[in-house]
Amino acid sequence: MKDTATPGSSGVEAFEEPIYASVASRQAQVVLDLHYDIGGGLYKMWASPRSVWRAIILGWERSGHPAQLHYGWDLEHAVSLDEAIHETTLKAVNLLQLDHVASPRIFEPGCGIGGAVTTVAQRLPNATVVGMSLVASQINAARSRASAIGLGNTEFHVGNYLATPFETASMDGIYGIEALCYTPETERLALFAELYRILKPGGHLVVLDGVSLRAARNEEERVYIADVLAGWTMPMPCSVSDFAEFARIAGFSVLSQEDITAHVIGSARRIKNIARYLLQPLAFLARLPGLSNLLRPLGFGSALHARRFVNACLSQQQVFDHGLGAYYVHLLCKPPDAAAH
Repeated sequence: MKDTATPGSSGVEAFEEPIYASVASRQAQVVLDLHYDIGGGLYKMWASPRSVWRAIILGWERSGHPAQLHYGWDLEHAVSLDEAIHETTLKAVNLLQLDHVASPRIFEPGCGIGGAVTTVAQRLPNATVVGMSLVASQINAARSRASAIGLGNTEFHVGNYLATPFETASMDGIYGIEALCYTPETERLALFAELYRILKPGGHLVVLDGVSLRAARNEEERVYIADVLAGWTMPMPCSVSDFAEFARIAGFSVLSQEDITAHVIGSARRIKNIARYLLQPLAFLARLPGLSNLLRPLGFGSALHARRFVNACLSQQQVFDHGLGAYYVHLLCKPPDAAAH
């Protein structure tokens, strides 16, 4: 993977070169492990100030940090960033329409360090909430978090969500928040086919994620895209129409696709400001003798990784502002009369 420096430099090369060709590849495992092992501490900055400090001092498990690495909902009107982040998760779960199911089994592919799984498990004590990540260190953190909270209705699996170990029609609902976009284009059909297989007939799949709206028209726009893809170690997201087409081929009914960028743009601005006024200065200090070891647990163990991450945080709002991408909620349904195969 080529270096992604400041806008106008080598970011275009990273944009043109895929991060990895397959989720199941050794390359994907190495890239994602590196991203979350070296830079995982950077994500502690995505929370309300009290939660950030508690996560730094106490760790993920005992901090009360939301531990959900996605945009918050209507941050401008929320009580706190923590609450805005939780609200995004609850919006997704509410769309699963599980009120009629006594003891639902809910799956989150790409669950990260388990923040959303534990949030949902606390709100729905009669549910079993299952998370999966390709990154073993994330699952270890998720299990520790659930144990520290005392939750008995969660499951966590290390694995590839293109080939899960779950039985056919075993999940009442599936939600994915900024996770399915990590699947390369060549494997998106397989992704939808697997999620369709494990979902019960009549069940819903809810996806909140970024989508591509158009190609870059100039060097500046190409670098904005490059920064986001390289810094967040992800392939190019699919378009709205391609998403719907993949879903339909798998057998899903596409109930709705809604642009909800307006609900997360406040989070995009907050991320940019955190990068500009906190992460950039810390990255500079991490290069000074005597401070590098001190800042290593916060994700500054690699100057290259930290620079890529900061660039992604700075450029993600530009992707929205330039109309290159948007943030959508997709609501899909497995037809009630679907054959269980």
